[in-house]
Amino acid sequence: MGRAVGILIADGSDGGAINKVSKAAVVAGATVKIIAPRVGGAKLADGSMRAVDGQLAGNPSALFDAIAVILCDEAAKKLSMESSAIDFARDAYGHLKAIAADKGGQALLKTAGVGQDAGVLDVREQDAFIAAAKTRQWDREKRVRTLA
Repeated sequence: MGRAVGILIADGSDGGAINKVSKAAVVAGATVKIIAPRVGGAKLADGSMRAVDGQLAGNPSALFDAIAVILCDEAAKKLSMESSAIDFARDAYGHLKAIAADKGGQALLKTAGVGQDAGVLDVREQDAFIAAAKTRQWDREKRVRTLA
């Protein structure tokens, strides 16, 4: 309740996956913001246009309590060359946030050096993602910073 989930999409993203993650987050009491490389939205895999709430360059993952990355393979390849996309994924991991990703999203996470752990989930595991999004992934902390 009261948390914010940022969903990174791009042209070619799966609208069904976006809707499922969005719905699960809203039902749990979170707000959802759809983020894309361009303010004008994204053309989804089914050809429909999806409006977005913000542009990737101006909406870092630090603004959200958890993120999802839903990308087609081509978009993942393009975004793997964009520092704002790499930072979006890497910073969410470093800030101990839950991360859900589809196959394309996993490719971006790999480029960003995001490792696999209990807080990095397949986007199809909405219940597990929502449970993980309710807290930080404290077990990850020892892998991302020196503890006192």
